[in-house]
Amino acid sequence: MCSERNLNQNLSDKVYIITGTTSGIGLETVKQLARQSATIVCGCRNSKLSEKLNGSILKDNPNSKITTIPLNLASLKSVKGFVNKFLNDFNRLDGLVNNAAVMNTSKNYTEDGFELQFGTNFLGHFLLTELLLPLLKKSKEARIIHTSSVFHEKGLINLDDLNFKTRKYSSWDAYYQSKLAQVLYSRYQAKLLKNYNITSVSIHPGWVQTPLIKHTLPTFFQNYLFYPVLKISGMVDTWHGCQTTMHCLLDKTIVKNSGQFYSQVGIYKNKEDKAGGWPMKSPNPQVYDDNLCKSLYDISNNLVGL
Repeated sequence: MCSERNLNQNLSDKVYIITGTTSGIGLETVKQLARQSATIVCGCRNSKLSEKLNGSILKDNPNSKITTIPLNLASLKSVKGFVNKFLNDFNRLDGLVNNAAVMNTSKNYTEDGFELQFGTNFLGHFLLTELLLPLLKKSKEARIIHTSSVFHEKGLINLDDLNFKTRKYSSWDAYYQSKLAQVLYSRYQAKLLKNYNITSVSIHPGWVQTPLIKHTLPTFFQNYLFYPVLKISGMVDTWHGCQTTMHCLLDKTIVKNSGQFYSQVGIYKNKEDKAGGWPMKSPNPQVYDDNLCKSLYDISNNLVGL
């Protein structure tokens, strides 16, 4: 769990961007940052729902400031529009939480021609992060949190066919690849930013009860019918699910571990039955392939037009 000391910090002088804030871990993260009087910018597709939720949160946390800027990560145009609006309205950024995601979707492509999960989970966040770096570099101590998954262990980066144009499509393989890409990007980013006060990490929040599962299992089954069994099996609520995010945003020790992978302690265990850790070594050897990290970074820059 994130320490009480960190969760009680006064963040009234901090500005954070969180993507995917209308449910799950993103919404829980907004609630906690609001309790700590932070200024929060929510990036999500359903801006009306976001504003409604923000209003409810602000009633309980009047010292916080929460605003929503529409963001569709499956559209490079939308990402650029979000950044332009943010830079017009704010002159500082202390933390970026790349939280939004889709999982196990049917074969589909973004308006820019990217496989939907790779385009949404990784490339959209990649462009968002790169465009915000100049402002992040001005911060005294900035954090970038890439919400990946333990499933990155199963991922395989195919640089010749990142968008599944020639290989057989597997919705799970596409998801695994997108989550692995986030971990590789975080690790390479740490090297690029070593001379700046920016810490970049990737995380696994645990097996959390969120709508992310909707393409795999109807949420009714998760939240009601199978809930007792799933809870016994290790599923946690969103409060526990946001603990790794909060720890990585606020704990002082994180600056010594830029580029590392943080996994929800006590929930996830690897094949050797070893518990996760803050941080822990990734079980996927591709994460430590420096040439692969650089190649993915260079290709991604080209794909998003940077």
